[in-house]
Amino acid sequence: MEKDTGSNCTNDTGLPASQESALRRSLLKAGFGVGGVLMARQARSTFDTPYQCTLSGQLSGNVSRNDGTTPNCKIGLSPGYWQQCSRFSSWPVSAPKICKKVNGAWTIYTDTNPPPFSEVKDTSKWRVSGTVKVNGVSVLCSLGATLSSTLGTTVGVKGISGLGGVTQREASLWELAAYGENAAAFPNPIGNFARHFAAAVLNSKAYPSTYPVAMTQLRAIWVAITGGTTSASGQYSLMGTQLDYGDIQDYLNTTWS
Repeated sequence: MEKDTGSNCTNDTGLPASQESALRRSLLKAGFGVGGVLMARQARSTFDTPYQCTLSGQLSGNVSRNDGTTPNCKIGLSPGYWQQCSRFSSWPVSAPKICKKVNGAWTIYTDTNPPPFSEVKDTSKWRVSGTVKVNGVSVLCSLGATLSSTLGTTVGVKGISGLGGVTQREASLWELAAYGENAAAFPNPIGNFARHFAAAVLNSKAYPSTYPVAMTQLRAIWVAITGGTTSASGQYSLMGTQLDYGDIQDYLNTTWS
């Protein structure tokens, strides 16, 4: 299974002056403190990678570590972790419940890997919505919480066509984590960025006192990126506010193990 290690993060020591100014303006316009996202292009050593905890601790240089010296310190978990069906009990919000037909009978899917994207829309084999009988008991299959409902925004990402049984619906956090990198599921780079962002949202909900980016900050970033609206096709322009989503993605890659 694919693992997100953050090894592709940049080692840039800083943004060009013009780019940094544009990023500052867009963040300030969104009401978001500048420091957290600008760290995406700071020197790699600043992060003491991957052991960072609170954002305020990073900014002050007083970085707590996840090596036993600070027992309550937690770092985030990767998209590759959150997409695992066997980890759904760890979800801090409404988790998916995927049902699979095995030997003619429906079961709740608890294997590690998500269903292959080429198969998951086949309702004769998989169910991610609606009710099925599992050992004689009615089970409501679900894709789990959406990005917009968790953030409390009106704008999310358009759900995968043909998945979930409802047209023009919002994508779930799990869809983004499981299939965000698949160009057949979501347009790139939208899906890839949203996959990282979905993991950050789950981390912030799971570890609110220690994850370095608060939900209020993630919401402000998302609003700045989307501009509060979507296009007619249900997608959005990542660069609509001059916010460098690549910088943010680089930074998020350093916040999980």
